[in-house]
Amino acid sequence: MPQQVAERRLGTWPIFVIAVSAMTPLTVVAGALPLGYGQVGEKGIPVAYMLVAAVLGVFAVGLAAMARHVPNSGAFYAYAAAGLSRPAGVGTAFVALLAYNAMQIGLYGAFGVAAHNAMAIFGIQVSWVIWALLGWALIGVLGRLNIDLNARILTVLVCAEVLIVLVFDYVMVTHPAGGTVSFGTLNPGLIASAGGVALLVAAVAGMVGFEAPLVYAAEARDPRRTVSRAIGLTLLVAAVLYGGTAWVMSVVAGYDQIVAIAGDHLDDLFFYLPDPYLPSVIIDLGRIFFATSLFAAMLAFHHTVARYALTVAREGVLRPSLARTRDGVPVTASFAQSSVALGVLLLFALFGWNPTTDLFFFGTVSGGLGVLVLMVIASIAVVRYFRRGDHGETRWRRAVAPWISVVFLSLILLLTVASFGILLDSDNLLKVWSPPLAFLILFVVGVRWGRKLRRWRPEVYAVIGSGQPPAYGPSSQAALDEEARESGDLDTDEPVEQEPQQEPQSEPEPEPQETADRGMAGEAEHTIGTEEASPRIAAPAEQRSENGAPATLRSEDAAPAEPRSENGASATSGQNATSPRIPQARSAPDAMTPDAVTPDEPTETGAAPKPARAPQAPRTPRQRSPRARRPEAPNPAEADRPED
Repeated sequence: MPQQVAERRLGTWPIFVIAVSAMTPLTVVAGALPLGYGQVGEKGIPVAYMLVAAVLGVFAVGLAAMARHVPNSGAFYAYAAAGLSRPAGVGTAFVALLAYNAMQIGLYGAFGVAAHNAMAIFGIQVSWVIWALLGWALIGVLGRLNIDLNARILTVLVCAEVLIVLVFDYVMVTHPAGGTVSFGTLNPGLIASAGGVALLVAAVAGMVGFEAPLVYAAEARDPRRTVSRAIGLTLLVAAVLYGGTAWVMSVVAGYDQIVAIAGDHLDDLFFYLPDPYLPSVIIDLGRIFFATSLFAAMLAFHHTVARYALTVAREGVLRPSLARTRDGVPVTASFAQSSVALGVLLLFALFGWNPTTDLFFFGTVSGGLGVLVLMVIASIAVVRYFRRGDHGETRWRRAVAPWISVVFLSLILLLTVASFGILLDSDNLLKVWSPPLAFLILFVVGVRWGRKLRRWRPEVYAVIGSGQPPAYGPSSQAALDEEARESGDLDTDEPVEQEPQQEPQSEPEPEPQETADRGMAGEAEHTIGTEEASPRIAAPAEQRSENGAPATLRSEDAAPAEPRSENGASATSGQNATSPRIPQARSAPDAMTPDAVTPDEPTETGAAPKPARAPQAPRTPRQRSPRARRPEAPNPAEADRPED
């Protein structure tokens, strides 16, 4: 049986450390910033990163507010299910699994190369594949340990790399080119161009990981404060480290020379610029911490993927085996993610593909596009969620901030897809369009799978986005429909297919003798061929045709009369066996009307009489169908009925 993840253990600091490590500060500073200057050829990188950090800060306001009410390890997946619909939540989960897996596996390429360069300082020459496989094995072990232990390991690594970045930044800003500190790269107008749009896309990809605190909302000690604090601190660090480092690079190189110098040192610009002012041992130490930064990022994304898979599997959307835990750690989901990463690494080793451009750059950029899709979906979900109720949140948190994030993130997503080929620096249509199409197809497949779960497994559909296992039982469908009506996401286009349930059979209750006598007496007073006949007591409303045969009136509160053949036998024998029957008067063979014989008399064909139907409760005149009220001949049987 799947176990629950340990609850309420993490404070602000461990969640903040995990988020910062997932953002890989040194990886972005030493890898992404030189590409922005040298390959894109734009100078507005500091403004781009600061602007994106501000937009994501507004976006995080609504996310943190929703996390207080939906503390689920599935994060974006749970928010889409709660704010949009359960099928949309399943589609979001599929997109998230692909995006974070692409980010995590892509980092193995950069880690292998960085570890190779770092170990070359000590004269150790080993292929990047070997270092990548060693890193994979270590992450496989740490991924099955307690999250608190991993947080301590990440704390040491993150503090070391942040310290290196701050030291390098201080050296560069205190040695400006020409002796004057320039602020030219902080001009907001530098992003008002096609190249500036590409910088925004790269900045969003560099910010991936800031949302990691949402994944641990279910394990936070205080979801109301812990998650929002961790996200705020993470974005503040990102704005200072990314935007600030990009600015000090232009200070030490010169506003007019930064693009040219970066073009000549795409791989080591961050280490080349402060090299004249620092001992070589410090530079070598920075290269080593660059490799550990990548390792910390791989470990953080590994935890993110494992918890996404755990949440979706625990609800029954994926295989239940992925929901197995040990001491609160999703061991099966961790093993599954490591298996996928191992397969990709072996393929790259077999075919000799480039680890930097084909694995690291393509994987992380494609994963960043997927995370941007998740942000847009989540922002729309937040708006819809708080439209159903304020949930005690202020107007800024539930409406203003979410709407601002919807507009800006949707615009960035459209610009990203339009300029994705420029970002990848490739004209290969398959390479350019395969990531957007893959995310689109996965989302559609997830939506379809969610709708099928509603028809086939309603108990699973009812808990999508809740993070809890399904409650199997006969009341699951009723609870599902009630919850769907309250939330407004009841799907009426595809009805639920349920097994037919038979009504419990009950013994027919014989009608009192005096009632039957009064009914037969009333029938005897009718003239052959009359057009109306009075309904019997406790019998359904009926009318007679011109030949005197009973014809059932269609009414909401009248049970249909049983049609008869010419010989008086039931025409629907064997049907509605579970329904209680009403006694009907039947005629002898030589009688002029079919109502002249008591139920105890056999018919001409020798058929056994039908068992009497249980009498129905008398309907009030207000409930009777208008068609059932017709002029009636005097009938003694009407004496006991209330007047219409």
